[in-house]
Amino acid sequence: MLWALAAFVASVSWATADLISKHLMNHRGENRYHTLWARFLASNIPMGVALYLQGIPHIAPDFWWAYPTVIAGDTLASICYITALEEAPISLTVPLLSSAPLFMLVTSSVILREFPSVKGSLGVILVVSGAYLLNLHLAKGGVFLPLKELVRSKASRLVLAAAFIFSLDTAFGKIVLQSTNVSFFGLTYCLGMGVAMLPVLLYKTKEIPVKKMAAPPFIALGLLFGLGIISFLYAMGQTNIAYVSGVGRLSMVIAVLYGKFFFKERYISQRLVGSLVILCGVVLILLH
Repeated sequence: MLWALAAFVASVSWATADLISKHLMNHRGENRYHTLWARFLASNIPMGVALYLQGIPHIAPDFWWAYPTVIAGDTLASICYITALEEAPISLTVPLLSSAPLFMLVTSSVILREFPSVKGSLGVILVVSGAYLLNLHLAKGGVFLPLKELVRSKASRLVLAAAFIFSLDTAFGKIVLQSTNVSFFGLTYCLGMGVAMLPVLLYKTKEIPVKKMAAPPFIALGLLFGLGIISFLYAMGQTNIAYVSGVGRLSMVIAVLYGKFFFKERYISQRLVGSLVILCGVVLILLH
């Protein structure tokens, strides 16, 4: 069950990284692309330490085609996600990523030939259903209105696009992980994402803010994000990726609480009810 603990640590780390990101963008006026770049820049610190302790592994041939696939996909998905996080409440943006496990049921079966058990599948479905309950107030205008809002809202569309891409890349990411080890993949992932973001930074902001990245909030953002990556990759290497992603959706519960206490967001009670449904799904996943 160490994989479950690792996945939980990842969910807390990433939810807190999202909290810091939103604070930097919405309350300190930081550029979204600078904020996104900081996630990968400072995260190289824990990754480097982990690689030093674990050692450089043998690299299997599959690494060389799967790795660039993950970097390309995650760069696009991360840009979609950080844009939505800036524009929409954190208690809605983070929960919508819960659709990733549902996509993953299909992608992991096709790409990795991994098939969740009945309990595991039901658990993932409950996690996704909880996301619908988090938006239950929209159902006053019709039972399908929460679903229609996903199409009408730009932020929702961006998050769902990110969730789909992440689901694909998680499957490819496991191939990379099986070709190397956790720390090597983690370090090369963060380095690759940092490099991939450079042309985006230059195009969107006309600058590379290296000095700014030394500020404590940006360093904390990167360290938390890096801890989440290490924990997630460890868990992913131990069990079915659909289960790991399902437990990782606990970040939704944390994000709802962050939305209440740090951003004074609305509809917190109904979103907590949705969170309880998510917890039931996580329990089923743990008992698969």
